[in-house]
Amino acid sequence: MLQNPLRSTAVRGVFAALALAAVATPAHAQHRLLGTPVVQARSLASSSAGVIGAGRDASAGLLVPVDGISRGQLRDTYNQSRSEGRTHHAIDIHAPRGTPVVAVTDGTIVKLHQGARGGIAVYLLDEDGQTRYYYAHLDGYAEGLREGQRVERGEVIGFVGDTGNAQPGDYHLHFSIAILDDAGRWWEGRNLNPYDLLRPAR
Repeated sequence: MLQNPLRSTAVRGVFAALALAAVATPAHAQHRLLGTPVVQARSLASSSAGVIGAGRDASAGLLVPVDGISRGQLRDTYNQSRSEGRTHHAIDIHAPRGTPVVAVTDGTIVKLHQGARGGIAVYLLDEDGQTRYYYAHLDGYAEGLREGQRVERGEVIGFVGDTGNAQPGDYHLHFSIAILDDAGRWWEGRNLNPYDLLRPAR
């Protein structure tokens, strides 16, 4: 029996709609595997797998580390006071839980760390061998992320969360930059204010 062309067209339309819905799956609807967010049925809108925003603000140096956040949305919290008499020496970038966090530049993952303060965290070393970027309070790492891995500017490395000493439900990325005297001592360095490097051009 010949297939009705109108019915065939309608069926193709249903499959196209389902495919489009899968691509639009929000970040918070991610399944989890051993505590690591895993994106399923979702394209990251780039010719390179796992890269989002590649080429965006290409002339402006570092990318904003939280996808979907503009430079104008950033706030300077670098000199704010924290517990135990500490100074923040970082900026907090608020976004919904599960929002992708990206490499601000090309570099190498030198440490995946989990601690009481920073929670789930990533230390990324710039290709200059001196500049270190610290991402803290993550909800989890990008699937397969490992120490020693080279990542590209815009590549997803984790997801916004509230781990560590962040207040429950206060979802944000704690982001800091430091210049290392010794690349082997990734936890030390001379702090720079990330806001000065990421804020909109005046």
